[in-house]
Formats: sequence, structure tokens, C-alpha cells
Amino acid sequence: MGVLGRDESLRQLREAAVAAQDGRGGLFVVRADPGLGLSALLDAHLDEMRSAGVPTRRIVVLAPHGRTALSEGAAEWPERGVVVIDDLHRADDATLLALHALADELSEKPLLVVAGRHPGAVPARFARLDRIAVVHDLAPLDDGAARALLTELTGSEPPQSSLQLAAGNPWLLSQLSADDRAVEVTAWATGLAGADSPLLRYAALLAEPASVEDLAAVLDSTPVDVLAGVERLTALGLVDAVEGAVRLRHPVVRHDLASTSAGLRSTAAKALIDRNAPAATIAEHLVHSPVSAWTTAWLSEHADQVSPAPTPAVLHLLERTVASLVPGAPEMLPLRAALAEAQLWSGRSEQARHTATATLAARPEPPIRHRLRATLALSHIFAMDPENAAQALDPEREHGELPPRLAVIDATARLLTGDLTGVERALEIAEPHAAHDPVVALYLLNIHATGRLVFRDLSGALELLDQADALLEVAAADRGQWMMTTLLRAVVQDLRQDGAALETLERARPVAGELGAGMRVWLHTITALALFNNGRWDESLAEVEAATALPDLHSFDGPLHGIAVTILLYRGDLPAARVHAELAKRAKPRGIALFYEQITAVVHALIADLEGDSQRALEVVRTLAAGQVGVHDGHAVATISPLLVRIAVDGGDRELAEQLVAQLQELISGDSVGERVALMYCRGLLDGDVEVLLDAAQQFAENGAAVAAARAAEDAAKALAASGAAADARSAYLTAVERYAALTATGEIQRADAELRAFGVRRGATGPRRRPKHGWDSLTTAELRVAELVAQGLTNREAAERLIVSVRTVDSHVSRILAKLGYSSRVEIVLGFDRRT
Repeated sequence: MGVLGRDESLRQLREAAVAAQDGRGGLFVVRADPGLGLSALLDAHLDEMRSAGVPTRRIVVLAPHGRTALSEGAAEWPERGVVVIDDLHRADDATLLALHALADELSEKPLLVVAGRHPGAVPARFARLDRIAVVHDLAPLDDGAARALLTELTGSEPPQSSLQLAAGNPWLLSQLSADDRAVEVTAWATGLAGADSPLLRYAALLAEPASVEDLAAVLDSTPVDVLAGVERLTALGLVDAVEGAVRLRHPVVRHDLASTSAGLRSTAAKALIDRNAPAATIAEHLVHSPVSAWTTAWLSEHADQVSPAPTPAVLHLLERTVASLVPGAPEMLPLRAALAEAQLWSGRSEQARHTATATLAARPEPPIRHRLRATLALSHIFAMDPENAAQALDPEREHGELPPRLAVIDATARLLTGDLTGVERALEIAEPHAAHDPVVALYLLNIHATGRLVFRDLSGALELLDQADALLEVAAADRGQWMMTTLLRAVVQDLRQDGAALETLERARPVAGELGAGMRVWLHTITALALFNNGRWDESLAEVEAATALPDLHSFDGPLHGIAVTILLYRGDLPAARVHAELAKRAKPRGIALFYEQITAVVHALIADLEGDSQRALEVVRTLAAGQVGVHDGHAVATISPLLVRIAVDGGDRELAEQLVAQLQELISGDSVGERVALMYCRGLLDGDVEVLLDAAQQFAENGAAVAAARAAEDAAKALAASGAAADARSAYLTAVERYAALTATGEIQRADAELRAFGVRRGATGPRRRPKHGWDSLTTAELRVAELVAQGLTNREAAERLIVSVRTVDSHVSRILAKLGYSSRVEIVLGFDRRT
């Protein structure tokens, strides 16, 4: 096996041997956990010494009693050279006494005694030797040495996962590619464990880390006895124990012991039932055992607990148990309903639909029938097909009013299709039951949160989502509604220009993957939008690419390609933008994708505007302003109004621009900084008000809306140029270019260059006009406006309301004003405002 990675250990042994040849002998103890290559190291040292002409001797420890050549107590030691004793932890007491007797004389002898042992073996026996010897602890191989060893053994570069399996243990590394690895590793580990091998096997079988109490239960032992066994296994380097939890040190040992100990699973399951362990934990053991009447009875009793959050083992156990039942067995229909639910929550919507449909053909009683109808409807919702979700519930309407849980699913489906009348009817059925059914209450909270989001009551939406999160924690286990709550929260955060939206989306990503492609593509769309809004365009394009690589985009083609079009236009790649625009045009939006249809419409307006076809661009804007796109009933204007107003103003349709500004004024709720600044910007565009545009540009920049900040500065530059203020126009223009450059928006820079050149404004080689750092002239337009309102006696909150910005923004302005003016209070601002020069 070699001694790869042991150069330092060999060097220390070599130096000790050289010192011994000079008459300064000693005792050198090497301690190493099993499998770390201690014997190979000692053999290599002996070979090196023999090659150098140094006399050597190896003393063998004989099993089972540990006798050695030193056991008689009158051994004759060599006068000089190197003596090696391996497995000293197994040696008898007489051998240790002989070493003690020799150790005091070694410092004056040309003799080195090297002893190797396991560090955890009865430490008290070796305490004195460790005090008088040079002690060297052999560590696991580092990644480089482990990789080299595996490459030498297998002839190819090993994956990182292989290195992690053996945790740097050379013997285990040597077994990774063996055909009979599980048998060999199990024999090695249980041989070391001895009488504690049952404890080691159950520690491998139970959830990692295993608790002492669970181990005591499955072993029918006491926690005290288990702790004693754990200490022995820890001493052998097989397990680690921290705060009452036991973990096998090497993943490969845990895996192989578990695979060769499957016969203990049933015993473990029954013992854990007595401990009231979670049903999913028990199912993890039962899935490895033959299906018995006892297994079927237990699973029938606990199916409702395991099907909403199924592990692969739970799903497999349900499949095996259902397959084992004879036709007409009383457990058949309930377990098939549970199997359909488990398939649904595992992201296998097609299988869930098939199982539910086939089971409904058996005409189950209402409770089972309702569960199957719910599974069918939800499978369509997860596939972004709410129309068929609602239709899946139609047969149940023939029996009368929908049950409350089916009614909230119906309401969700109809909300996603834009059938608001149908939503109201479904809510009338469900709402009286919310107080008594947390699942119904959870659906209702998400439905109402969606409504508040559409109508731009963002604070109200967050309040409802907080209530939904509380229900999910304590009373309602529903992965689909958790996903809905989390994605809605991310959308609200993004609308509020809160960077936490991206963190929220990352939490949702694993669950979206488990629930199926429909949820994944929706997550990609929301993430791409949030990344775009945060100026992270390369990452946004990567999300679009990941989504469009999926086999089914579930009608999100339009918004996804629309996001790509917008970025490519800003970057000046019109040919690529046209390709994506054509793909977006072919999309047929339905379901949730209808809520994003305005993105597709806007990009067509942008392309038309860029191509100089202002009439076509204006026609698209009029369609959006009339609320004829998507299911927003005109409310989508709130998020895209700056683009629309800009096109209307540039196209010379002031009436349309005024209509859009009036709509935005009516729609915004006041709790979104982004929408308040958007309104300010739109008013500045409409009125050609330079100060308002510059103020909006600064506030966009402060709130992370990079592209909007650049465009507002550019529009201010054009307004200044039109009024003849060329120097100020150039300063604002350079600010816009700097912001565009940070986004690599080369297309916007080229377009702005052309438009400003028409006014005689060019960037040139020098930088923008600099403001002084202190005094009233150092204040920006926005800061001067805030100072004026403070001088009028307005509080920061009142000033924020007047300026349509956040209180935080005004607080920041006031702080900067005080710093630039050298003032310490608002009173000084009031006094200084009138006498400023």
C-alpha cells in the first residue's frame, strides 16, 4: 500500500535513529487509529534503516494474550540499532514493564525503540510511557496524499466524493474500489469493535447522528451501558460522540455496515415505535424489510403522516405495500390515496395523476375520493395548468357543494386563470371553515395575499404571508403552500426593492426541484426578474438559460425570453434580442404565466421604439394602459410605468403619458419605495422637470435600481441640453454613462450618445463638473429640497410624504446635509437656510 503522505513521520523517525547512533537513544511512540497505515510506516522505517546498514529487530505481539519476546522479563536488548514493536496496545503487562525498565537507560545507549499503538486503547496503561517517550500522532492523509493513493490503486483520478468517504484512512481508501468492499469493511469494523459490534451496527442504521437513547432502545440496553460502549468505539477511532449523539467517523463504514445489517431494520423500527419516533424515520427502516401484515397495519395507520413530506424510502415503502395487497383488501384504497399524494409531493405529478385516476375508478367513499380529487387538481396546478385543475374538481360538484379543502384548491386554480367570479364563489364555501381547518386557512391566506399583491398592498400581503408561515410551522404541513408562500414573499420583496428576495428564492430552490418542472420554471422566472432588477444581468441570463433548457416551459416562454430581450437590448445586441422576441411572441400564456404577460408586451414596445417605429410602440403601450394584457386588470402598469411613460413622451403622445401617470398615482400604495420613486420619475418625464429627474436618479441609485437610475440621469441630461445648460447636461450625461457602463449596457450608451449628440452634448475626455465638498453649494438638488422642507418645519416623515420617498431616504439626506454644512442639529438647518449664500 506504500506510505504516501508520510514523509514527515519518516523524517522524524530517521532523525531519532541518527541521534541513537550517536549514543543518544530513546523511546519513540507512534500513535495511530486503525487503518491509518501504522504498520506500513514502521515497515518502511525498518527498510530504510537496513538499507543504511543499521541493525534492526522487530518484536512481534502474539495473539490472543499479547505475549512477546519481552514477556519473560529478562530480555537481552541489542547494544545498538533500531527495535520496532507494532501493536503495543495488545501487548501484555510484562512487555510494558520491560519497556519501562529499559527506557531509563536509553538516553546513554545507541538504541532506538519504536513502538506503535492505537491511541484510545486504555490510555492509563500507557500514561508513563507517553511521558518518557517522544510521542508522534499519525494523522489521516490530507486530500493530496489520499488522491495520490487512490490514483495509484485505481489508475484514474478519483472524484472528491471518494476522498470524503474514507476521511483520509489509507486502509479504507484501499477498499473503495474492491468488489467485496461491504463485506471487507464490515469485517474490519466489527472485528475492531468486538463485543460492541451490535452497537456499531445500529449506530450505522439509525439516523445520523444517533442518540444514546435510541441506541439503548434498539439494543434493549441502558443508556449507561451504551455510553460505555460508545467510549470504547471512540477510543478505536470508529465513532465520534458529541452531546449524547453518536456519528460514525468514516462515511464508507456507515454505508457498508448499514448495507450488511439490513436484517436488523425491523427490530430497529419496532423499538423506535416504542420511542414515539417520527413516522418517516420508522419508514426508513421498514422499507428494507419484507412487507408483512404488521408493516401494512402500521403504514395504514401512519400514511397521512408520511405522505405529505415523503422521502424516497417512504415512497418506495408505499409502492411495495400497495403492490403486495390483494384486490379488495381494506387497506388498498387508503394506501393508494396516500401513494398518489406521496408521488405528488415527490414531484412525480404524472404518476400521481395516474394513481389517483385509477383509484377513483374503484368508486371510493367520500373521504378517500376527496383526497384523490385534491391530488388530481394539485398535479395540474404544479404543471402550471390551472384550467384542468378546476376541471378535475367538476365531478365532485355533482355530489353537491365542494368540501372546504377542495374549495380552496378550486379558488387557487381559478385565481390563476383570472376567473375572479369563480374565486369568490369558492371562497364563500371555504371561508366559514378556516377557523377549524388550518390547511383551509393556509390556502386562504395565500389567495388573499396574491390579491393584495396584485392591487399593490405590499405591506398587507406581507402580513398575510407572515400568518401563513406561522401556520406552516405549527399546524399545517403542505409543501405546495409552503412553496406558494415563499415565492409570493420573494415577489413582494423584489417589488419593494429588497435584496432579501434572492435569499428567499434560494431557500425555495430545493423544494421547487422536488415538486416538479412547473414549479422549477416559475422559480427560474422570478429569480431571473429579481436578478435583472438588482443589476446582475449575467446571472439573470443564466437563469433564463437554465429554464429554457427544461423540456416543458409551462407557458413561461414569454416572460423568460422577454427578460433576455430586455437585457440584450440594453447591451446593444439587437439581432439576438429579435430572436428571443420571436420566441416570446410564439408563446401562448396560461395559468401563472398570465401574470407576467406584460413583460412580453413591453419588449415588443422597446424593440419598436429602438427601430424608430413610434406608432407601433405607442400602440403596445396603449394596450397595456387599457389593462388588456394578462390578468392584472391594469395593475401591472405599476412596475413598468417608467418604460411606458418614456415611450409615450418620446412618441409625442402626452395624453397617453398623463393617463399612465394618473394610473400609477392611483395604484401605488405608498409602501414600495421603488413605486414612489417611479412616480416621481414619471412626473419628471412628463413635465421635463430636471430637478425631479435628478432626484429620482439619485433615489433609484440608492435603492439598487441601477438601470432606472441611469435612465433618469440620461433624461435629466436631455432636458438640461434642451434648455441650453450644456455643462450641467454633460455632467448628468456622464453620470448616466457611468451607471450604464457598470451594467455593461453598451447598447444604452450608444443610444444615449446618439440622442445627446443631437443636442450638441458629447462626453469628451474630461470628467463631470465637481461640486464643492462643504457648504450650501455642496448639496445635491435632492438634499437642497430636503433642507428647504426642514426649514419649513416639516418632520422627516412629512418630508418623505411630500417628496414621495421613504423616511429612510430623508433620514440619509438630513445626515448628509448636517455633515456637509458642519451643523449638529436641525435647528441650525432652519436658521442657516434663509441666510445661505
